[in-house]
Amino acid sequence: MLKAHANQVSSDLDDEDNSLLEPALVVNEYEDTDFDLNIPPTTGNEYLRREAQNCPKVVVANLDTKIFNNRQTVKIQTKDCMPAPHGFGPRPDWVKMQIEDFVQLRQKIAHFKALLTKKKVTLPAVCLPLANDAESWCRLSFGRLQLKTSARQEESDATGGIHGETQLQNDGTGTPPLLSIIARMDQQQIERVLEYHTNWLEATGFTRKQGQWFYALLSVLQKPLTPEACSWLRQLARLCSIIRASLVSTEDEAVHQLNLLICIVARYFDQGDLADKT
Repeated sequence: MLKAHANQVSSDLDDEDNSLLEPALVVNEYEDTDFDLNIPPTTGNEYLRREAQNCPKVVVANLDTKIFNNRQTVKIQTKDCMPAPHGFGPRPDWVKMQIEDFVQLRQKIAHFKALLTKKKVTLPAVCLPLANDAESWCRLSFGRLQLKTSARQEESDATGGIHGETQLQNDGTGTPPLLSIIARMDQQQIERVLEYHTNWLEATGFTRKQGQWFYALLSVLQKPLTPEACSWLRQLARLCSIIRASLVSTEDEAVHQLNLLICIVARYFDQGDLADKT
C-alpha cells in the first residue's frame, strides 16, 4: 500500500517537473518499450523514442577551462604568514621535537580525561564561565583588561580633545590554564575561548601568560577541525607571524613561543601553507 502510494507520488512529481519544461518537439507518449531493434521503426514517433533511449539523461560539456585563466577578472589571494626574519625562524629538528612533545601531551590529557569520565581520578571542583561569557573568561585568564593611555592621550583628555590612541592591556593577574580547568572544558567552550584569546592577542599584544593559554587550548582542541576553529587557528598563526616580525632581538623569549604556536597550527593541525619555510 505504502509502496503504491510512493510510486504515485513519484509519478506526480515527474509530471510536475516535466510540465515546467517547454518541449522543443512534441512527441506522443510511447508506452511499448519491448520492441525488436532488428525491425526498422514504422513511425516517426517510434523512431524518436528509440533514439531517445540511447541518449543519456544528463549531458555534461567537456570544456577546457584553462583557456579562461588569463581572462579572470576576480582573483582570490590567500593570506599566508609573514616570513620569519633572518635568524628568527625555527630549525627543522626543533619543529620535529616540538610536534612530538605536543602529540604526547595530547595523548596524556586524553587519557586523563577518560579516567576522569570513569571517575577513576578526581579534580577540584571548578565553576567555569559559560562559553559565550567573554568578560568572565577574560577575568579568569588575565584578571581585567585596562585602558592603556599614552601621555599624549592623557593631555588630550584633560583638554577635552579626542586625539591620540587608546589601547588595552591586562593588569598582570589571572589564572593559568590549569589541568583542572582545561580538562573540564567542552569543545564549544574551547573553540569560543580560542576565539576570545585570538581577538585579545590582536588587541593587547603577546604575553607569556597568553602563550600558555593558547598552548593549553590547542592541546585539547579536537580534530577534525570545525570551519570556525580552523579560521581562528589560521588567524592566530598570522598574528603570531606579524608579532614575530616586529621583534628586535632573536634573544627575545617570545620568539620561541610564537614559533611554537605557528608550528603547531601549521604542522599538527594541517595548515601547511602557513608553515615556516625550513
